[in-house]
Amino acid sequence: MKGIIIFVVIILLFLTALVIGSQNSQVISVNYLLAQADMRLSTFMVITIGLGFVIGFLVMLMRFLTLKMQLKLLQRRLKKLSKESN
Repeated sequence: MKGIIIFVVIILLFLTALVIGSQNSQVISVNYLLAQADMRLSTFMVITIGLGFVIGFLVMLMRFLTLKMQLKLLQRRLKKLSKESN
């Protein structure tokens, strides 16, 4: 149930960004390290929000996997210590 609520909140955030972005049709010039591009403000907003979501997801995934590995290691140590005490 918690996953469904989180999914709905994420979809609502993306829809809000889409609605706000559709109201911003000005062309802007974006300078990044290697080049320059002219794009609509709404497109730029979608790209930056999407990149932020992907980067945040990857950081959380890395942290989750690190904690999962630590948990497995600690469970092995606990099992080994409990066998030694018997």
